[in-house]
Amino acid sequence: MGYPRADMEPTPESLAAPLPLPPDAEDHHDIRPRRPMLPGHLTPNWSTAFWLGWMLVAAGFAGIWYSSRVTGMATWWLGPETAPRVIFISLLPFVSPIGLTVMALMRRRWLPFWGMAGALATALVAWGDVGGPARYFAIELALAAGGLLVSVASLAGMYRTSR
Repeated sequence: MGYPRADMEPTPESLAAPLPLPPDAEDHHDIRPRRPMLPGHLTPNWSTAFWLGWMLVAAGFAGIWYSSRVTGMATWWLGPETAPRVIFISLLPFVSPIGLTVMALMRRRWLPFWGMAGALATALVAWGDVGGPARYFAIELALAAGGLLVSVASLAGMYRTSR
């Protein structure tokens, strides 16, 4: 067919306007299910900040794990390289950060308060390393404080009760 020339009459195909998209097709890039936002949910941006912050806490513990194995100075939850702890105990510091990350990705309610409890659990893991040879407890406490700060800050992005 080609393009119509300027001296030709317009064809019915060229006069037809494009059809509008259905209302649900405009937001097809959003893959999250449409659920109503209830009091206690985080806004999408705060939810992203929350899970990213707690994932960084988990990455910090992975760095401690690697550093402990390279230097040969063990944390209480890893044990010495010659007699390592049971894997369930070795993974204990990752339970709170990864659990909170999954909860944020699943859009659970009251995440800031769960995050504060997770920061307390992370601080208890750090308490076990107080007095250890490598002083890993300082880094672990800093990770717990970072998780606490993310959780407290995310209170700003929590939906409140409707008026």
